[in-house]
Amino acid sequence: MASKDGRIDLHIHSTASDGTLTPQEILAAAKDLELRAIAITDHDTVDGTLNALESGIPEGLEFVPGVEISADIPSPFPSGGSLHILGYFIDPQEPELERALKVLQDARADRNPKIIRKLQSLGMDVTLAEAEEISGGGQVGRPHIAQALVKKGFVNTTREAFDYYLAKDQAAYVGKYRLSAQRAVELILKSGGLPVCAHPFSLEFSPDVLFDFLSQLKDWGLAGLEVYYPQHNPDMVARYFAMAQKLDLLITGGSDYHGASKPDIQMGTGKGDLFVPLELYDRLLAYHKETEAQAGCFEIPPGKDLGLLEEALGYNFKTPELLLEAMCHSSYVNEHPDCTWTHNERLEFLGDAVLNLAVSDMLMSKYSENREGDLSRLRASLVNEGQLAEIARSLGIGQHLLLGKGEARGRGWDKNSILADSLEAVFGGIYSDSGYADAFKVIKNLIAPLIPEEVAVAAAQDYKTRLQEYAQSKLRITPSYELIREFGPDHEKTFVAQATVNKEFTSQGKGRSKKAAEQDAAREVLILLGQEDPS
Repeated sequence: MASKDGRIDLHIHSTASDGTLTPQEILAAAKDLELRAIAITDHDTVDGTLNALESGIPEGLEFVPGVEISADIPSPFPSGGSLHILGYFIDPQEPELERALKVLQDARADRNPKIIRKLQSLGMDVTLAEAEEISGGGQVGRPHIAQALVKKGFVNTTREAFDYYLAKDQAAYVGKYRLSAQRAVELILKSGGLPVCAHPFSLEFSPDVLFDFLSQLKDWGLAGLEVYYPQHNPDMVARYFAMAQKLDLLITGGSDYHGASKPDIQMGTGKGDLFVPLELYDRLLAYHKETEAQAGCFEIPPGKDLGLLEEALGYNFKTPELLLEAMCHSSYVNEHPDCTWTHNERLEFLGDAVLNLAVSDMLMSKYSENREGDLSRLRASLVNEGQLAEIARSLGIGQHLLLGKGEARGRGWDKNSILADSLEAVFGGIYSDSGYADAFKVIKNLIAPLIPEEVAVAAAQDYKTRLQEYAQSKLRITPSYELIREFGPDHEKTFVAQATVNKEFTSQGKGRSKKAAEQDAAREVLILLGQEDPS
């Protein structure tokens, strides 16, 4: 790895979108500022990146081909803020990415005349041609319209133009078309790039919601988080740094330099105190190289290697094609329409039923005296995505998967969701190959060591844990708790707590301690969600 010495800037805009410096001017300025690495990340276009590459990168400056894609915040997360996804090390000429960016650019072009008409209806004599002239032939956006308003004297600054007219919910605002977050990540991966969530403060999420949101994006292939950014104060930087480490995401940073349209932001230093160290670029580059090397391992049917998986399972397939099908992810079939086998979703459907039956069978036999509710909760602790993914890892399933390029670049071989689904497909394949008895034997060998000697009733009644697991897996959100009041004498107080899930499900509970009140409140919300018997 190279030295930590040196400053980088991985978030710069050129005249190809809404910056005021050409790509060549950016390269020259970066060299003069002695930056060690930069990325041009124009909004929804790679023209700036292509222009920079064609003109030649100065010696001693590392250049990262990039893009910044505007994306919709997926349900059920709150959508008050904005989501931008940076793509690093992309192939700017990848056809599918080019087509998607063309759709976004056309949508932006359709939006601009509508904004102009709204401004004109408000008595402002401004034209689209004036904004186009300011753009210098690049992609026209709201910053150029804002500059036209300043030039004509309707506002004093571009900030005023946004605050009074162009920002969301203001008089001349027009919404714009965005890709889904999952699609944006997918396109960056397919182009060979690394998807990174830009300036997370702009999402306007609480820390808990942001963590859950990033977890969802990571499951789709997110590789990094922009931790260092001019509008991130030290507390935010520390919080985002910790989140990135906990989620095993790469850490990046940049100034979001736009030139004269944002005069308070300078390339490399932001508002003067931004420092993004060279070592972050080194890690990004190393991760990219490793990912590209690994991605090439998931395109050729493994054939001979499946014997290793059969050995780990303790089962030899009479019809080997069933195991191949179990290892075939839908992304591979989508990219290889001429392949002669199908993907594993049908086997997964069957295997899920076989697995639940087999585990229920084992639990009914082992715990003949326990209630159905206790057994259901214990089964849920054994048959869930995380647990199944760990079993799949122990079998080495990841190295045998057939994945499309995008999914492979997104490290699909280590995603919990893909590993768990593939393991269930294996169980479905064994059932199809030789019936329930053999499937049960394999499942028992893998699951039985995880079954406790006794049903832990106390654990079964940990309503907060159950609510958190349900809310995170089904609703993609973390429950919150608030102490509402307390009453009674000091030696015999009663506490009242409120539990809330996504503002739609909320209830109160009582207890002799704050923890007991929260447990009771969690139980009440589980009842609302249909996950607990009210009796």
